[in-house]
Amino acid sequence: MSAEIVPDKLESSINYKILAIIGGLVLGFHFLVNNTEESDLLVYIFSMGIPASVAIFSFIVGRRYIGTLVYARAYNMLGIAFLLMLFAELTYFVYEQFLDLEPYPSIADVFFFVFYPMIIIYLIINIRFFAPKLTKSGIGAIIGIPVIATTTYLGLTIEDFGSFDFFYGIIFVAAASATLGLAINAAKIFRGGLVGTAWLVLVLGITINLIGDVWYYYIEVIESYSLSHPVNLFWYSAYLLILYALYKHKKSI
Repeated sequence: MSAEIVPDKLESSINYKILAIIGGLVLGFHFLVNNTEESDLLVYIFSMGIPASVAIFSFIVGRRYIGTLVYARAYNMLGIAFLLMLFAELTYFVYEQFLDLEPYPSIADVFFFVFYPMIIIYLIINIRFFAPKLTKSGIGAIIGIPVIATTTYLGLTIEDFGSFDFFYGIIFVAAASATLGLAINAAKIFRGGLVGTAWLVLVLGITINLIGDVWYYYIEVIESYSLSHPVNLFWYSAYLLILYALYKHKKSI
C-alpha cells in the first residue's frame, strides 16, 4: 500500500487505556510537583523531555517515509516544531536556574511562537496534498476557531486592554487557534480512513494545547503563573496526545 494514499476503511481505533495512562501520568506528576520541595527541576525535566520525545519520534516517522511527497516533509516540519519547543523550555530553564532572570518575555518566546508556524506548515502540507480544494466547512473551521478563541481571550482580559501582556497574548492565542482550525479540517479529510483515528487524537491534543495557551496568557495578565500551576497539565497532556497520534499514524500505514 502506498504511503501517499488514504485508505477507504478505518482499521485503527483509539486505545482508551493509553488515554487513561496519559491522564494518570500527568495528574500524578502534577501531584508530585505540588508536594515536593525544589520541584522546579522536575518540572523542567518533564517539560523538556516530552517535546524532545515528540521531535525524535517525528523525525523517525519522517525518515521512514523519505522520498514520499507528503509524509517525510510533513513530519520533519513537526519534528522541527517540537525541537523549537524544546529550545524554548531549555531557554526558560537557563534564564531561571542559571541566570536568575525573568524568562517572560525573553528570547524563549521567539521559539515558542515559531512553533506554531511549523505546526501550521505540517498541517498545510497534508491538507494541500489530500484535499487541495477547501470545503465550506473547512473554511468555517479555519476562520471560525481563531475568531472564537481570540474573542474568548479578549473577553477574559479586556480589563487589561492596552498592556504588553494583553497584545502579546493575542498573538499567541491567534496562532494556536489557527493550528486547531487547520487540524479540524485535516481530521475531516481523513475521517473514515486508516489514519483517521490518528488525526482525531492529534486534534484532541491541539485542542487541549489551545485551552492551555488561552489560560496561560490570561494568568500572565493577572500575574499568577508558577511552574506548579495546573495550566501545565494541559500542555503535558497535549504533547503526550500528539506523541500518541504519531504512534497511531506510524502503525496505521
